Amino acid sequence: MSLSLSGQNRSEILALLDLYRDWGVDCALDEIAPLRLDRAAALALPQVMRQRPARALAARENAPPPAQPRQTPFDPQAALAWGVETFPECALARTASTSVRPRIVTDATLMLIGDAPDADEDRSGEVFAGETGRLLDMILPSIGLDRATLSQAPALPWRPPGGRAVSLIESRECRALLNAAIIKARPARLVLLGLTPLRLLMDEQASMARSRGAWHSLRLDDGSSVEALAMQHPQQLLSSARARREMWKDLVFLAESLASS
Repeated sequence: MSLSLSGQNRSEILALLDLYRDWGVDCALDEIAPLRLDRAAALALPQVMRQRPARALAARENAPPPAQPRQTPFDPQAALAWGVETFPECALARTASTSVRPRIVTDATLMLIGDAPDADEDRSGEVFAGETGRLLDMILPSIGLDRATLSQAPALPWRPPGGRAVSLIESRECRALLNAAIIKARPARLVLLGLTPLRLLMDEQASMARSRGAWHSLRLDDGSSVEALAMQHPQQLLSSARARREMWKDLVFLAESLASS
């Protein structure tokens, strides 16, 4: 029996066949189109896939225990140098290589407070190590100061990962440590080198431009007071001629203040 088709039906069928050819259809599985949406098809997983959950469970059971987070690098001698019994539970302590200790010089009337430890300080555990220390040793003798005779401390004992800026929470966690080091050193005056110690000790919103060139009274945790002078960090000497002029002005002001006291 022949099947007669109108011109429109014939053209539609030919167009459909052309589409099937483009899709790569080369055979018919059934003469009657299946109703695929009337029920959910059963998912037949290959045997290897059915075994994966059991294998994964066995692998988890036999896996070694996860590595414990790095503990605070507590050093009794370092804590003693800060004037505390234990270090706070600060997240920075779990990523730093070591705790950078303050250097307390008995009867020193001046104390230098640095920024957060850099890579050299983090490796050595010494405050003002590396290039920062070399810059200080170059500029301090110009006003008659010897760094070896001064007490020194970093703003906080641990270097932030990658040398990033210290967060507000981290500063608050470590403020008591810096206060303890200052109380132990008992200096008459502080020199805050950089924005981190300035904001940590005086004002969380302070700016170096508004704070330079004047002594500020700082009250410590034990109720005593100490005068503090904010200055650019020594690394700023390498940034521009303007920073070097500002550093020299601050050094002259510091020398005149010390001479008149």
